[in-house]
Amino acid sequence: MLSLVSLALALALVFGGGAYAVARIDALEYRGVLVAVAVALAVGGVAAQAVPLAPADPTTPIAGEQAPGASTATATALADDADEDPAADRLADGDEVDGATAQLSAAANATVVGVTGGDWITYRTASGSRRTVRLAGIDAPGTGGADPARFDGVLTGSRGRTCLAEEGRRALLDVRSLLVGESVTIRSVERRGGVTSAVLAIDGRSINRRLVERGDARATGDRYADAERAARSAERGVWSCTTVDPERPLRESDEPGVRIATVHPNPPGDDGAALDDEYVVLENAGEVTVDLSNWYLVDGDGKMYFFFDGRTLRPGERLVVHVGSGQNTDGHVYWGASTPVLDNDHETLKLVDGDTGRTVTLSY
Repeated sequence: MLSLVSLALALALVFGGGAYAVARIDALEYRGVLVAVAVALAVGGVAAQAVPLAPADPTTPIAGEQAPGASTATATALADDADEDPAADRLADGDEVDGATAQLSAAANATVVGVTGGDWITYRTASGSRRTVRLAGIDAPGTGGADPARFDGVLTGSRGRTCLAEEGRRALLDVRSLLVGESVTIRSVERRGGVTSAVLAIDGRSINRRLVERGDARATGDRYADAERAARSAERGVWSCTTVDPERPLRESDEPGVRIATVHPNPPGDDGAALDDEYVVLENAGEVTVDLSNWYLVDGDGKMYFFFDGRTLRPGERLVVHVGSGQNTDGHVYWGASTPVLDNDHETLKLVDGDTGRTVTLSY
């Protein structure tokens, strides 16, 4: 099939040849008409060659094909959300909603209808569709507990698992009371490895960040790392599982009020590189000042720390015994050990009054 340009050129040649033939005829009026037509067709053919046809928009996807440049994850998310506002999948995460983000997210609101775990949320969109997503960037323990290795710094072994299970149940109730029935903004949705995760916001604040701040979950990356550090420092939620606290005073009524108040045996990261963050806290829960000059602390392996400096402990005062080396100050002393002393999963500590032999024991 001839193209438009080829057809115009062919006609130009035909009429040009005809014009030449009639140029030998005396009928000038016909000769002039034919010559004018031939010239017009020739000019039109040249113009058609100079101006190509406008191509189809390359960004417009053909039915059944993925748009150029679209990632597989994005295509999957949009396909899954055919009955929802697709803008929800394209919103970027931020701690506060502003500008264009606020305008887009206003059409991506939903209502939380269920919480099946500390980091699993079910919401319903305005169109009535439901979706269950995992909150992106966080990890909460389940109600049955979790592997303490997932929560760096938490006590290992059965004590750590038990504590994480208790915190998992508390977090579930906490998140349910916070979110169920509330209107939330869907900031971003992504699908990876068969799991759909999302960043949700309520009252302009990221829910994901809020749960990390409350200690209901840990951060799985850098996005909420600052919130995790704050929760760790305050020993909120799951980070309360990093210390051992006695359930009752470990002394008889006629003994001095000094007791082991807290043990922090498992610092985040390499224990050997964080000896100053491995510590025992002593407290005077009595009513009189106690002279610790002849007291000593001993662990289950027989390693001993003596209070040689004539230190006293006033009523209500606490003293932190760091395993590593450092300069003793008010409220802080250093064991001087070059390797970790406290076991991460089980240990027996004894605080002994060298003058009387009376002992305060804490096991975990």
